[in-house]
Amino acid sequence: MSRFVKPALWTIGALAAGGFVFWLLLALNIPYKSTAAPETTPLTTSAAATTESPPPVPGPPAESEAWVVDVRPGPDDHTALLHVELPTCAVEPHVEFTEIGDGIRAAVRYRVPDGAKCGQAPADIPVKTVAPIGKRLVIVNSADPWGLRSGVFKKCDRVVACDPPADHCDPAWVAEIEYSTEAEFPGTTRACDQNWLIHDLQRHRGQAPNRVAYRWAGNGWSSFASAKGGGCGEIVAAEPKFPTALCQNLNPAG
Repeated sequence: MSRFVKPALWTIGALAAGGFVFWLLLALNIPYKSTAAPETTPLTTSAAATTESPPPVPGPPAESEAWVVDVRPGPDDHTALLHVELPTCAVEPHVEFTEIGDGIRAAVRYRVPDGAKCGQAPADIPVKTVAPIGKRLVIVNSADPWGLRSGVFKKCDRVVACDPPADHCDPAWVAEIEYSTEAEFPGTTRACDQNWLIHDLQRHRGQAPNRVAYRWAGNGWSSFASAKGGGCGEIVAAEPKFPTALCQNLNPAG
């Protein structure tokens, strides 16, 4: 019988020990960690995050500037007509202008709807000034001057304008040369009469001045020779009619 008593005592002791340990855990308030898989809560996405942003509202098409090919008198002395080629689907063609000193700067602007394809058609767009136009220049295409003379607009030289000086050696005529060659520095006139001109011109920084000979061409000076040395040799070789009195005593350009 003792063989049955001993295992029973062992069992009772083990249960008692386990109960004691369980009581001790409760007394110490040690957190219990479950080995079971945690419950998961499905993630929710806010409506603001899932809603797509509305497409951007397209703005008006960009403005373009029309090329002015002619300027014509208007119905009164305050109006000029800018003759242009415009797309037939152009929207709101209009003139932007400023009156500055003795000139009027004007530009024809318009819009074309995005994706529109259309042909071209001529149009006269009026520019109406505050003061009478008179002899003031109407400057279009950023640089082209037109002037009203004898009831008709004519395109003028950029420097001597619409009233060129009678003296061909006038500085305005020489300035027209420098403007047309895009010289960075003013040159020096060495000799001039009404038909012939010698002008030393420095086009760019760091370059030596270049001597150029010109003949009068009716509406301005036209070059026909350049010279590296002094005197007349290179100039007369290019144009025997050139008067030697204008060049024989000249030193080389520099």
